[in-house]
Amino acid sequence: MIKRTNLLNQIRVALGRSRAVVLVGPRQSGKSTLAREFVAPDSDNYFDLEEPGSPAALAEPMAALEARRGLVVIDEVQHAPELFRVLRVLIDRSNQPGQYLLLGSASPPLLRQTSE
Repeated sequence: MIKRTNLLNQIRVALGRSRAVVLVGPRQSGKSTLAREFVAPDSDNYFDLEEPGSPAALAEPMAALEARRGLVVIDEVQHAPELFRVLRVLIDRSNQPGQYLLLGSASPPLLRQTSE
């Protein structure tokens, strides 16, 4: 078993290198628990797409995400594959602040989206 502190350090290193980091794995494997070490789940920068209010908060994803500063967590991102296009635009903008930690269950469509 991989120690949690090792995983947290690997995520920190990845966030130091990239504006977007993706954690993919089976349900109930601890992805959300790890993400909560970086952003509190009650923060405006934490979106759990299985929670009733989160999808509504991202109804206009460009406006919602470009207004965020710091690290933004999007949990269960596989429920909103349309977000990847918006995230690509935001990440490609050199003057756009913010980083993204994306969490999702392993599925072929999600893996295809994250590879882009």
